[in-house]
Amino acid sequence: MNQKFLAALVGLILIVSLGMYAVISGEQGTADGDDSHAHADEADHDESSNHADSPAPKVDGHDEEGEGGQELILAAESLSAAGVRIEVLAPVVLSNSITVPAEIKENAYNSSIVTPRIPAIVVKRHKRLSETVEVGDPLVTLFSRDVADAEGELLVADREWRRVRRLGREVVSERRYLEAQVARQQAEAQLLSYGLGQDAVDAITSSKEPRAHSLGEFTLLAGQVGVIISDNFRDGELIEPGQKLFEIVDLDSVWVIARLEIDDANTVNVGGRAWVRYENGTQKGVVEQVRSTVDEETRTVDVRILASNLDRNLRPGQFVQAEVENGANGEPVLAVPSDALVRSSDGDWVIFEQDDDGGLKPVEVERQRVIGEWTVIEGIREGASIAVSGAFFLQSELAKGGFDIHNH
Repeated sequence: MNQKFLAALVGLILIVSLGMYAVISGEQGTADGDDSHAHADEADHDESSNHADSPAPKVDGHDEEGEGGQELILAAESLSAAGVRIEVLAPVVLSNSITVPAEIKENAYNSSIVTPRIPAIVVKRHKRLSETVEVGDPLVTLFSRDVADAEGELLVADREWRRVRRLGREVVSERRYLEAQVARQQAEAQLLSYGLGQDAVDAITSSKEPRAHSLGEFTLLAGQVGVIISDNFRDGELIEPGQKLFEIVDLDSVWVIARLEIDDANTVNVGGRAWVRYENGTQKGVVEQVRSTVDEETRTVDVRILASNLDRNLRPGQFVQAEVENGANGEPVLAVPSDALVRSSDGDWVIFEQDDDGGLKPVEVERQRVIGEWTVIEGIREGASIAVSGAFFLQSELAKGGFDIHNH
């Protein structure tokens, strides 16, 4: 009895001891796990702190900049290659000028009209409005009864002349020989006077078959290089002599007609400089004529300016502003070539000034007036070193770096 009791007591003590050992081991494992997590969090925190303390990489549009990112530092070779020229700003004396509205006209000295010299019917049109033509291009084919009669006379006279010439002066009389020769020449001259070209006349007489072409039909050809600006006719229409079929104008140059007051016109000289200002630019010109009479309606004097138009920016009928130089000189002013000015993104005018270190920075200025190719400005000191050319290049260099040209 006592032995069984003792054995049961010993077993109970063992079970309790094992249970307590398991509980203590679990708590120690949990504590170790928490400690490892704490160490991991601490390591992560230290790593994050190290990243935050390291300096960020520098993002810079230019390796060298002035204060506020507004100064360009470029080598002299780069400036020269880009056409940037630096000069000291000093007062200049500019010729006075007169600016008035003007109208573009075609250069009448470089234009022509195409018209038949006899009544004719339009058979076929070969060229149309606004097309460019070269000398000798076919324009329109016409039919005329007069041309048909003249062609017949030419064929008869040509054959007679060939026969007489073969016989020679020994067989035919001198009078008959001359009559055949003159008749042939007159028949040819008649067709030429109708507007046929020499090649067309020669084709009539050289053809072995007289019916190789339609009798009475002839083609008018372009007599100059240019653009067709008028072709007011239709196929089948009867055209009278002198009626305009085509008007051809060489638009490489145009006339600019400016109307000046009488007193102003007296100060303008033939050969003087002029500028034609339109929406997208300026074109140089020269005063070609100052009219000797006054317009009865406007009481103004027409001044004709000859302007180049190779870029086709000027069109007959277009209204522009004409600036004409007169003989008087003005007072000294601070002025720069107009190409030295550029517009910023918000529409202000700026010019590039160079400092003592060679850096170029934009300076906002005000335009007072434009005189020829110069612009009178305010907002920059006399004696400043400025870029008088290449301003667009400098502006693009600033734009590449993403700088605000006003440093706002």
